[in-house]
Amino acid sequence: MPVTRYRSVEEMSRPWRDSHSPENLRLVARMLGFYRSLARGTPRRAGVQRFGSLQEANASRSDPYRR
Repeated sequence: MPVTRYRSVEEMSRPWRDSHSPENLRLVARMLGFYRSLARGTPRRAGVQRFGSLQEANASRSDPYRR
């Protein structure tokens, strides 16, 4: 992708969306809701897991639902 350099802000093209529009916050909220719906049901364990043996650790790594 080519890099375009501008000598001043006036030379730049206008943004496609107004940065002060309240609609922006609504769009971000909709996107976050969509991402949450995609990630729903994905099991995740928080923190560090400790295993009693190397076999237990390897068995956990082979779990397809492990993150």
